[in-house]
Amino acid sequence: MSLVLHSILTSPDRLTDGQRDAMFRLFSACYDCVTRTAFERDLAQKTSVILLCDNNLAIRGFSTQECYEHSWQNETVNILFSGDTIIDPACWGSPELAKAWCQVAARTLSAAPDRRLFWFLITKGYRTWLYLPVFFRQYLPDPTNDAPSDWQPLLRTLASDKFGSAYDPASGLIRFPESHGHLTPGLANIPPARLADPDVQFFLRNNSTFAQGTELACLTEICLANTHGPGQRWLSRALAGLSQTSPASAHA
Repeated sequence: MSLVLHSILTSPDRLTDGQRDAMFRLFSACYDCVTRTAFERDLAQKTSVILLCDNNLAIRGFSTQECYEHSWQNETVNILFSGDTIIDPACWGSPELAKAWCQVAARTLSAAPDRRLFWFLITKGYRTWLYLPVFFRQYLPDPTNDAPSDWQPLLRTLASDKFGSAYDPASGLIRFPESHGHLTPGLANIPPARLADPDVQFFLRNNSTFAQGTELACLTEICLANTHGPGQRWLSRALAGLSQTSPASAHA
């Protein structure tokens, strides 16, 4: 049974040295080929941090987020980009990260109710990938071919802007000359039962070299109409907990 976690939403500049140390210890225990310098550089570029703590306030997971504006099709949209993310394997199964991420998304929607919000993420692990089919109706890469056709040019632009020549638009993959971090062999192994999951199979077809640190560029729109299941429930609750709820769902 996984440990009970609670989340703390903060910003990089409010993290203590002890919190940064704990984050990197967890990160380097789960990923090979990572350095403190690269970790700190990535953290400095982010606008918010989700910390997952146990009852003793020990950090058991975290996810870094960057929110920025992007000009697209004669309008300004907001982009929520997820960076370094890890959960202690002892805490797998906890929904706390997803709930906290919905809080970040709800705050971003409420801060700019007339602006569309897209989630841009890159993933080298099937667990992160599964957030898309479990929470969202339409997303890229698209196993159903139902996603709006204009999302693909947006994803390609975002990935090219952020990762330059490391991004291959044809495959949707990001390959660095040297690994920027990849899961340790034990964590990269996929349980046999998971291999039968069609969503996991789709991820493997699209990112067969994930264990080497290859990232798959992904995109979805964050709005109530594009969520389902637990994603819709948690995003709805997060929006309801804010003072400006009805404008935030203008695109729902």
